[in-house]
Amino acid sequence: MGKHPVFTISGLIVAVAAAPLLFVFHLQTAAAITATVGYFIAMKDFSKFTGWLQFTTQLYAGAITGICLDYPFDHIPFLALSMVFITFATFGRIIFFRFFAYTGKTWFEISLLILAVGCHFAGNMMRPGNILGWTLPAPALIFGGIITWGILKDKRQLLASTMKGYKIAIGSPAPAFSLPDQSGETVSLSDFTGERHLLLIFVRGDWCPGCHMMLRTYQKESHHFKEKNVFVLSIGPDPVGVNKEMVERLALDFKVLADDGQKVAMKYGVQLQEYDNAFAEKYDEGSPLPASFLVDKNGIVRYVSRPDRVGEFLNPSLIFPIVEKLN
Repeated sequence: MGKHPVFTISGLIVAVAAAPLLFVFHLQTAAAITATVGYFIAMKDFSKFTGWLQFTTQLYAGAITGICLDYPFDHIPFLALSMVFITFATFGRIIFFRFFAYTGKTWFEISLLILAVGCHFAGNMMRPGNILGWTLPAPALIFGGIITWGILKDKRQLLASTMKGYKIAIGSPAPAFSLPDQSGETVSLSDFTGERHLLLIFVRGDWCPGCHMMLRTYQKESHHFKEKNVFVLSIGPDPVGVNKEMVERLALDFKVLADDGQKVAMKYGVQLQEYDNAFAEKYDEGSPLPASFLVDKNGIVRYVSRPDRVGEFLNPSLIFPIVEKLN
């Protein structure tokens, strides 16, 4: 059982209960401000609980904010559309991570950001002097712009660092390791030799919303891996205590190993010594790259994820035939 996203639930209550009630009593200004407050309360969970509940809360709160600012409805609800577009630009990649991954379809955020800014200006130009119309959506637009810029920057760094592939290729022996899991117990590659295949998932740390969605997606598919005799292990740069809290929060049933100093990430060639991201946790060694490796029970690497499609292991039509051959 995972932990509850307190800020998201609080934001949802504010946006669903308080804002519409104020609107019904013709207190549109108070309703718009309240909905905006709910929007940003929920956003405090952005890097920890990003998922469908938070996305729905942000979308609802943003739409209510725009509707209150557009009232009375004597024209196209541009401000409501602006908030809807910027919410998709900010959270869409995380929600549809299985299809977008870290670097795919970056036109998505750019297009929605342009639409959001355009609707923001159109809605306010139709009502000159509407100060709240300019100011209340502005923080969401700025944050969405920062996220879009960060995604483009991240894509450039990830692809530039992996153009020639990772250090470990298909057919190579998997480098040995012994690392503590979230309970402090040592887990070694040799523990699985001759017994089970191993799926290694390298993540960038608890700060990374995309990594959370990747781990949650693997969690949803965990029964398929178990059926195929594949044991899932995640490896990240955070210490044992951080990993334990993350496993409990995301309700994971597989182990997350603490790669102190990112030594194992370096062995596998999935480590970026110079990584520039304002949202990222700062590690002395740089940052691991998101990657997946399928290691058979004899310790041989049978699959390596593409840098631009780290989550493709979740596509049964692509990957499970490889596992079937191993079995």
